[in-house]
Amino acid sequence: MGRRLPAHSTSLGKALLSTYTDEQVRTMLPETLPALTEHTVTDREKLIEELHRIREQGYAVDREENTLGLRCFGVAIPYRTPARDAVSCSIPVARLTPAHEQTVKDALFDARDRLMLATRRL
Repeated sequence: MGRRLPAHSTSLGKALLSTYTDEQVRTMLPETLPALTEHTVTDREKLIEELHRIREQGYAVDREENTLGLRCFGVAIPYRTPARDAVSCSIPVARLTPAHEQTVKDALFDARDRLMLATRRL
C-alpha cells in the first residue's frame, strides 16, 4: 500500500493498460521497459501481445514481475474508458494451487461486477 510500481510490471497496471489501444500504449511507454525482476516483461511489443490476452481473458497476471515469490491477479473496473480503477489479489507462489487461482479469479470477477453494478446505481 502506498508503493508506486511501473504499470507494465503489475497486474493492476496491466489490467488498466489493457483498456487502452495498442497505439496509446506505444505512445505512453518506451520501447524498453525497466526490469524489476528477471521475470519482468521489458519489451513493449511483448507487453502489447500480453495485453491482447488480458483483453480476451478479462484479467491480468503478474508472474513475479515486481516481487519474487508473489503472483498477482488483477481486473480493471471498466465503468470508464479507458479504465482508471482496478482490483487485485497477491498470493505467495508457494501457496498457489490451480484451485486457489480459480477461486481468486472468480472473486475478482465478482468484485468487478458488483462494483460496476454499484456505479450504475449512483
